[in-house]
Amino acid sequence: MSKIGIEFDKEAQKKLDYKLGTRELYPNAGVHAAEVLKDHGVTIAFGVPGGHIWHIVDAISRIGIKTVTFLHEQNAVYCGEAYSQVSGKPAVCYATVGPGVANAVSAVQQANLSNSPIIFICGGHEIEHDKLYNTIQESYATELMGSISKWAQRITYPNTVKQFFTRAFKDAQAAPKGPVVMEMGISCLFTQDEVKNKVWWGLWGDHATWIPEWRGEDTTKPLTSGGNPEDIARAVKRLYEVEKPFMIFGDGATWADASKELTELVTLAKIPFTTRRIGRAVVSEKHDYYYRGLPPFRNEIELMLPVGVKVGFFDGYGGGWPETIQISETTNQIWTYVPTSTAIVGSPKVVAQQMIDYIKANNLQPPPGRDEWLKKIQQARADAEKRRRDKAMYYGFEHPKYQKENCMHHGYLSQAIADYLEEKYESKVRIMIDGYTMSDFVMPYIKAVRPAQVLSSSEQAGVGHGVAMAIGTAFAQMEIGDKTPVLALMGDSGMGNAGLEIETAARYKLPIVYLVTENNGWMPGMKYPWYGPNWDNLGEQDRMGTEWNGAVQLGQERKPRVRWDKIAQELGCYGEMVDRHENFTAALDRCFQAAEKGQPAVLNCFMDIHLVNKAVTSPVYCLMYAHLPWCDLPQRGKRARRAIWGKPGKFDGLVDLPKMTTADPWEPLTEDEMKP
Repeated sequence: MSKIGIEFDKEAQKKLDYKLGTRELYPNAGVHAAEVLKDHGVTIAFGVPGGHIWHIVDAISRIGIKTVTFLHEQNAVYCGEAYSQVSGKPAVCYATVGPGVANAVSAVQQANLSNSPIIFICGGHEIEHDKLYNTIQESYATELMGSISKWAQRITYPNTVKQFFTRAFKDAQAAPKGPVVMEMGISCLFTQDEVKNKVWWGLWGDHATWIPEWRGEDTTKPLTSGGNPEDIARAVKRLYEVEKPFMIFGDGATWADASKELTELVTLAKIPFTTRRIGRAVVSEKHDYYYRGLPPFRNEIELMLPVGVKVGFFDGYGGGWPETIQISETTNQIWTYVPTSTAIVGSPKVVAQQMIDYIKANNLQPPPGRDEWLKKIQQARADAEKRRRDKAMYYGFEHPKYQKENCMHHGYLSQAIADYLEEKYESKVRIMIDGYTMSDFVMPYIKAVRPAQVLSSSEQAGVGHGVAMAIGTAFAQMEIGDKTPVLALMGDSGMGNAGLEIETAARYKLPIVYLVTENNGWMPGMKYPWYGPNWDNLGEQDRMGTEWNGAVQLGQERKPRVRWDKIAQELGCYGEMVDRHENFTAALDRCFQAAEKGQPAVLNCFMDIHLVNKAVTSPVYCLMYAHLPWCDLPQRGKRARRAIWGKPGKFDGLVDLPKMTTADPWEPLTEDEMKP
């Protein structure tokens, strides 16, 4: 047998004692699809096989592309999302018709929101039973996923496979990037080749709207362009007029592979900057001009320069921003609610180089006040880092609560993780952000030094993605010989959603550490500000301790202290549990040692269940809990509602009450606060 399938080996076909296609379906739609994937440089694909797509998956494998089989379709797509973000290439994912397609919806939506290029190949039922709902696994992926993808195409005629797939690669990589859905109906397999002669009587020939390698050696690359030279000149002149500019690098900067150019630009022009999402460390966060987030004196910023940034919910929609120069590869992400003096549409990589060239050609020098601005930024950064470290250590193993109780503080763990990663790996470890409570504590402590180093669920704001995103990251690194372990910061709810997929990581011997912050459920700490310690604001039948149908209820919590480490051991991973600060770093090190040897590890961390993400008492959450009667609120809930919405025109009945401040979410609850 040849190394590749005989359907792809023309020389081997000549040695057959029969004509290929007389004893099997050849050519077929799966062969057409696999050939396009190969032409576009695809080396690996992720999915779950099924009857309607066996011909596609088998062809992908037989042409030499590695297939990775998952336990659940959503995880295959989450894996693909991370693979694309780290590698910069489109990912190929697959699922069968019906349940396979439905299982992938949440992950396709996340890829759409994160603008990650994915070619999602799925099965479809036969067209002769359309809308009868009497055939097996009838579904319409194009209708189901049309609103959560760049576009979705139902393919029913085999001679259109190649042109649709080629367009899919082009469009998935065009800004804003995103998933493209290719629904391959089973009718494609069963439609014989001679049908081409019945479409316009064969006037156009085979694959009429497709040619191989349509851009030659550049076929696999995304199309890019630069900015209007007049806009470049205007932007640079304005940049050199003001003393206090500030840059923000977002996802688009990383997708454009603009690290080299943006690093040179901020250094040359002496511009302080921050980074967002997969844009983190497109310029290293160890750079002298980096500041985490916006500085406390943000009102002094004279000119904002977002580069490839989705200025949305998590950025306050740019509220309060000064004059802005927007740089984006697409007009879709030039934001009309931001006060803009210049908008440049072009690849951040190309635009940054254009700006550098203009600066050098005109021998421009930053204004005199720029150095003082940088010094102020640098001092603020040093002060902020010291405050963060001091706060984390205050809640460490010398804190009275954590001396007495066998649980840990998210803030202390955040600093300990950052210190370990810096000491052992020079902060090069890629990190998946999943656990909701941990995400709030850890983000300021992470120091990123290379692009696409910190991956999350983007605006999807879901959980469970981190398990498979770590797998995709590991595969992307593997392709370039990077054996650095990957760290997934999971919560127990995310593990409940997707944790069994660690078996896939074990099966492929991937260097991943899954750090699970176990706190007994879906943000159980939020009961203390909004529900009461026994979920008292729920109906009586749902409150903690109530017996219902013979079972004692737990409110919105789960069985406490689930042993994810023992589950991991059963699935072929290394597993360990830790519940004391003084034991944490050594346990973390043992997990990384296991990962380096090709055994994924799960470090099960028992946390202080009183702690919450600070968003739980933020303006948004206070609105979402505005329906709860004031008289029923626990102390921290009352403090938050009074502090945030006790204003004329909001809750007028709170205006005359004594002023209150929102509680520090880092601070453990007092005995009085834990009373019903």
